[in-house]
Amino acid sequence: PPPAGRRNPPGGAAPPCAHRSRYLLVNGTTLAQRGRSPYSPVMWQTTDAVARYYDRNTRWFLRLGRGGGRYAIHRLLWGPGVTSPDEAASYVNVLLARALATLDVGNALRILDVGCGVGGTAFHLARAFPEGHVVGVTLSPSQVAMARDLAVKEGLDRRCRFLHQDFHHMDPGEPVSAAVAVEAFVHARSPEAFLAAVAARLTPGAPLLVVDDFLSHPEDELPARARRRLEAFRRGWRAPSVCTPHRLREAAEGAGMEPVAEQDLTELIQLRRPRDRMLAAIAPFLEALGLGRFPFFSNLIGGNALHHGLADGWISYRIFTLRKRLDSLP
Repeated sequence: PPPAGRRNPPGGAAPPCAHRSRYLLVNGTTLAQRGRSPYSPVMWQTTDAVARYYDRNTRWFLRLGRGGGRYAIHRLLWGPGVTSPDEAASYVNVLLARALATLDVGNALRILDVGCGVGGTAFHLARAFPEGHVVGVTLSPSQVAMARDLAVKEGLDRRCRFLHQDFHHMDPGEPVSAAVAVEAFVHARSPEAFLAAVAARLTPGAPLLVVDDFLSHPEDELPARARRRLEAFRRGWRAPSVCTPHRLREAAEGAGMEPVAEQDLTELIQLRRPRDRMLAAIAPFLEALGLGRFPFFSNLIGGNALHHGLADGWISYRIFTLRKRLDSLP
């Protein structure tokens, strides 16, 4: 069937080849390269699909997740000294601010938040760097509207600006002195496309901090069950760019960036909670009933697959620090 919200053209023909580049496979391969219809069951990823996914799920994430008080729709991390869900929701932002301060990027920096959600990370960084400014970009019109309203509520609307843009094609704008991407990288068409787009906005020497899920082993080395769950995760969370750290480092070098540091954060995630066990029990039935075509249920199915990956060790949750090389063109 066609992706949710789309219909076949008259006669059931596939869209013209001129539009096929919008339909993506895992690791960024286009349908035209594979010679297959975009309506094949595995051809699920489009930039429009990511926007719909967040438009329809963001309010659920904030209501049902435990980080809504900090406007967080990312993973909760139970780091040292963390005692509450609000603190766990903010911990990744604490790590980002700490890393930027360690890199000595200055206080009056201009930060790009790639895949900014409703602004939780942007607000934290704006407070951590009182003379700085943050520009957030997201594909979701709903998230942009919410982030702008929250910026006014938090008194940060003069230093936090939110734009409705595809991060593959960001407006050039003024170069930024740092960039962060929390659980946005996996939604990219490919690691190479993501890093090239962000590098184009960075000044030479500027850092990019990426926090996301990564494969612990190359995909072809995973057991069959893990590969099936990986596909369910990619499909359910619209995440074609899940890759190994080695692939990220190679893509970074191709984009004129160099690795600086990395840290595995997986042990800070609470796994095998009662809600995880309940989800593991119902997710197979949701998938069998074909409910994965609806964003809310696809999120549950993908989340269950991700939990298995983290618990079984073939997915890890990491933070990478990359830096644009000084010899790169601005």
